Amino acid sequence: MNKAVISAALLLLTGGAQAGDLKASLPKALSANELGTMSGGANTNVAVSSQTLSALNSGNQVNADSVVTGDVTIASGAFNGFNGIGNFVFNTGNNNNVQGTLSVTILAPAH
Repeated sequence: MNKAVISAALLLLTGGAQAGDLKASLPKALSANELGTMSGGANTNVAVSSQTLSALNSGNQVNADSVVTGDVTIASGAFNGFNGIGNFVFNTGNNNNVQGTLSVTILAPAH
């Protein structure tokens, strides 16, 4: 959605738009030829992700009088310089598995 449409919608929702304001802020209507190149179902991309996670816990023991889990502390600036997409998993539990998975699909139009 482009900025003009978002601005028009916000003006309308907040009661700040008059009919003329709304029409002036909307983008130009598409021609029949432009609409014809955008027919439904054309240029459809399908991305499928299949992930199998496996974890095993065995031979673990917790004694009720000595259970200690600890704290998760993330210092100020811990993620400074981090770029991209992150999948951060923090766990302080006893005898458990934590698995995280992340799929990223980027579809770039061919020119």
